[in-house]
Amino acid sequence: MKKNFFKWAVMLTALATALTFSSCGDDDEDDNNQNQQNTENNEGNDSSDDFFQFTENSISVKTGDVILYTKEAKGSLTNIYEEFTVVSATDGKVVIKINGAQKTLSDAGASYLSEDFQEWKTADAKANPSKVLFCLKGNQTGSTVIIDGTLASNSEISSGATPTYFKKK
Repeated sequence: MKKNFFKWAVMLTALATALTFSSCGDDDEDDNNQNQQNTENNEGNDSSDDFFQFTENSISVKTGDVILYTKEAKGSLTNIYEEFTVVSATDGKVVIKINGAQKTLSDAGASYLSEDFQEWKTADAKANPSKVLFCLKGNQTGSTVIIDGTLASNSEISSGATPTYFKKK
């Protein structure tokens, strides 16, 4: 009787082990296929609405970052966005490549960028706050933070600006 019990115990253990491993293997393949599909859908394809959510009005940048931005409503999922690449980022000065051109935003010069990618000083931004795309956040020690016009320290600009939202790519 002990021999029969031992044989059955070994067989049931072997069966349970086989089922467990085969079950895990199937789940992993499904997950890997799904992850591969999601990656394929999002790489080099700007049509994936679930991939980017634009919710930030400011973003800290560093050299090499690719930043997506949109003028769409906060939190909306959209594929209407543009991007820029950070060429260099040092305290108080950020150089970006946008729409094929290199632009410099700095505490010492033009700290605003217009919707038509012109470098603006404060006077230009005050004259056309609704056309401010984004600017360099200014402070006493310098900054590498890009903000939308509604966060500008000048109330004439911030009250008339349209929000821009950012997301790192």
